[in-house]
Amino acid sequence: MNASKIIGICSLFVGLIVIFFQFSQNSKLKKDLKNLEVKFKASGANGMGLSSEFQVGLSGKESSVREGADKTGTGKKIPIAIGSVKEILADPDPLNRVQRLMSYVNGLSPKEMPEALIALQESAPQWDPHMKMAVGLLLTRWATADTDAAFAHVEQMKNKDQARDATFSILRALSSQDPQKALEWMSGQGNDMAKNGWMGHALAGTIASEWVRQDPDAALAWANSLPKNQRQGALGGALETIAASDPLEAAQRLLELDPGEAREKAAGNIANLWAKRAPQEAMEWAMTLEGDDRESAMTRALGGWASVEPEQAASFINDIPAEERTGSQVSEVGRRWASQEPSKAAQWLIDQPESRGRTDAVGYAMWHWTNEDPGGAADWILEQPRGDFRDNGIASIAKATFEEDPSSAVTWAATIDNDKQREGSIERGVREWAKREPELAREWVQQNSNALSPEQATRLLEIQSENGQDQKR
Repeated sequence: MNASKIIGICSLFVGLIVIFFQFSQNSKLKKDLKNLEVKFKASGANGMGLSSEFQVGLSGKESSVREGADKTGTGKKIPIAIGSVKEILADPDPLNRVQRLMSYVNGLSPKEMPEALIALQESAPQWDPHMKMAVGLLLTRWATADTDAAFAHVEQMKNKDQARDATFSILRALSSQDPQKALEWMSGQGNDMAKNGWMGHALAGTIASEWVRQDPDAALAWANSLPKNQRQGALGGALETIAASDPLEAAQRLLELDPGEAREKAAGNIANLWAKRAPQEAMEWAMTLEGDDRESAMTRALGGWASVEPEQAASFINDIPAEERTGSQVSEVGRRWASQEPSKAAQWLIDQPESRGRTDAVGYAMWHWTNEDPGGAADWILEQPRGDFRDNGIASIAKATFEEDPSSAVTWAATIDNDKQREGSIERGVREWAKREPELAREWVQQNSNALSPEQATRLLEIQSENGQDQKR
């Protein structure tokens, strides 16, 4: 065989190898792209292009915390996780922003979650709703994949507020999947937290509110067996979860529990939720209860009713004999109404029996009214008879006025008749004023010494002198 034929055969053989290799690579590429497309659609992000943050999250070869190009102009490289999150949160379309955040978090592996969590928390204010949503989703996924690692990471977090919120997110996810493991965590790793009063209350409520969705009998039995503070949180969480969808079932289950403060508070929570949807039914149920359960349920039901129909709730109270109305009932309706229509709420409160609840509620009404119509609020309160009702209204006008006009605020405070309340209101106002404008505050004290006791005037002048010296330094 001559040389030219040998060369031709070799060239053909090499060509076939190249074609086969390309075909294999193309098939693999198509397969990879198909898998990526399936994952992408599963994330709920249909219709969007593959953004860099999503590609990185899906890749098993690249970490979402690789260092990227310098985007700061300082020569420092930004971790891709942080850069990606910032870019997503800067998206001007809120709906697209939410979808992209969900895609980003859903694409993370457990190993990538610690850095991604930091990126989310450092890329937006703590109150940002989209950041909070993404953090909650990330922690839920992390707790599902590796609960121990998620809790261990939270224990090392320096920001205690963020650590606390993260703990609740992880515990909620764990409780929804394995309540018994959540109980073990609370009695072991979370025991120190549970000993804290309000924290124990909240942790128990978190577990119960998830457990009750799966096994109401077991969750309520556990809640009813807890120490006092934790029992209130657990019963409240469990029964409120039931009441949100079926208040009648929650009401029936309430009566299966041991009497006491925890059941009393739970009765109030059920009634409050129920009254926002069906106030007459809630009130009828509350009135079938006895003792402290009845009072708690009626008061909270009136509050829930007043949040949606304040005038109707007020009319209901008006039909109760005056000697049977309680200050807490009047306060609940008055305060809820005041946040919507303060002048009408204040006028209604005039005709209610004297009580601490009535006095507290008028203060709430005057604060809201002053923010809406300071002149109208001032004219109305000065027409009221002297006494605690009027004094509390004036004290609230002073609080509402202080930010814009501290001089007027302390002048209002000086017209309070009750000696103890007047001195306390003036003292708080002047102290705050002196931090901003010590000379003006000092001048007011000197010019209004007749409204102060000699001891208070001396004390306030000394405070202002100290504040003035601090400002000069």
